[in-house]
Amino acid sequence: MKKVKKEKNRIGWAIYITIITFILSMSMNVATNEILKKVNIYIAFSVLLAVILIGIVFDIIGIAVTSVSEAPFHARNAKGMKGGKEAIALIRSADKVSNFCNDVIGDIAGVISGGLAATIVALMTQPDTMGNRVMNLVLAGIVAALTVGGKAMGKGIALSKGDDIIAFVGRTVYTFKMVFHCKKRNTKKSRKEN
Repeated sequence: MKKVKKEKNRIGWAIYITIITFILSMSMNVATNEILKKVNIYIAFSVLLAVILIGIVFDIIGIAVTSVSEAPFHARNAKGMKGGKEAIALIRSADKVSNFCNDVIGDIAGVISGGLAATIVALMTQPDTMGNRVMNLVLAGIVAALTVGGKAMGKGIALSKGDDIIAFVGRTVYTFKMVFHCKKRNTKKSRKEN
């Protein structure tokens, strides 16, 4: 019975994450392409670097969450550490968190950075020229090198500083919850007053 339930959960998660990936990928792609239409080449390069950095940071989080244990966070939570419960929840769902961070965000960032590189080349050179092809190859190589090099460096950081990283992510999740919880309460209060 438990085996069947686990299998259903896995299938449900796979379907859910596939739909989320589709929506996130389209949204991020549209947003970055819209930004590129309205900016100069320097801002376009900044957007490209930001997308690469997002992929690296989420890769670090995905690795860190699978490399830490709950025990230190129970101790921190007992001392009243903000985000302790959130960190424990992340660790307990390490497979899903890792899948989301490494596969969903990481892969979307990789695809978008490749598309951004091609768009930047199109902004800089004339289409269908030798210069365009060379520039495209060089920029694609730079994007791949930065992504792979950044992730390689990030893996070492994730493994050696995993507790600190997950504690920071837990505090971040806690802060977001508090901000949005306060907004919800204020919205409910204003509705009641009206």
